[in-house]
Amino acid sequence: MSSSRVVHGGLKLTSISLLLFICLLAITPYTTATPHNSLTQTPQLKQEIGPIKTIVVSTGEWPPLISAKKQGHGPISMVISEAFAISGVKVEFRYFPWKRALQEVRTGRMMASSVWRKTDNRQQDFLFSEGVYDNQNVFFHLKSTEFNWDNLLDLKDYYIGAALGYAYSEDFAKAEQRGELEVFRVNKERSLVEMLLTKRIDVFPANREVGLELIRTQTPEAFDQYVIHPKPISFKPLHLVFHKSQQGEALLKQFNTGLKALKQSGRYAEIYNLTPEE
Repeated sequence: MSSSRVVHGGLKLTSISLLLFICLLAITPYTTATPHNSLTQTPQLKQEIGPIKTIVVSTGEWPPLISAKKQGHGPISMVISEAFAISGVKVEFRYFPWKRALQEVRTGRMMASSVWRKTDNRQQDFLFSEGVYDNQNVFFHLKSTEFNWDNLLDLKDYYIGAALGYAYSEDFAKAEQRGELEVFRVNKERSLVEMLLTKRIDVFPANREVGLELIRTQTPEAFDQYVIHPKPISFKPLHLVFHKSQQGEALLKQFNTGLKALKQSGRYAEIYNLTPEE
C-alpha cells in the first residue's frame, strides 16, 4: 500500500510539473516578443516622419483680414501661406471659435494658430513668430456722440461695448479688471455695430479694417453716421504662434525665414496694400 501511494504521488507531481512547463512555454514567447517589437518599431517611425510638407493652422473668422469667404482666406492668411511656400510647406486653415483655435495648439493637436498678440502668459505656452500684421485698434462712435479721449481715465463716463475674449490693449484690459471702465461684453463683434447705432453703447473698440467691414456689412445704409477716433488704442504686431516642441521650433524657423524674404521682396507690402510711407 505504501509503494502504491508513492507511485500515485509521483505521477501527480509529474503531471503538475508538466502542466507548469507547458504554461511557461505558452507565456514566454509573448513576454519576450513584446519589448523586442516596441524597440524595433520606434526607429522605423522616426524614419517615416521626414520633412513637413503640409501644416494645418487653426484660426478664426476676422473679416476682412482672415476669412474663409475671402480670396486666399484674407491678407493675413495670404502672408502666412506665401511665407511657408518659400520653404516648400503648404498651409491649410481650419476655423474655430478663437479660444478653441488657441487651445488646439496648446494641446498639440495642431502646430500653429493665427494670429495673436504677444503676452507674458502666452509666451509661457507658445512660440511666437516675427510680426505678421501690425494691428491698430481704434474707437468707433456715432457723429452725434461727443467723444474724445487722451488717456483711459477719460473713458470712465462712456458705455463701452466690446467682444468677449478681446483684450485690445494691456492697459485697457487692466482698467476693465479694476472696474475703472464700464465695458459691456458681447459674444459676437458684429453685435457692437447695431448696439452703437441704437445708442445702447457710446463707443466700441475694434481693429480699424475689421470695424469698417462690420459697418459695411451690418448697417451699410448708416455707414456715414459712424466716426473713427484718430487716436489709436494700441498699435502692436500680431503673430503666428507655434506649439512648444522641436517640430514647432523647426516650423517657426522656416516661417520666419520666409516672412523675412516676403518683406524684403516687397510682396508683404503688396498683399496688405501698404504704401512705402506706411
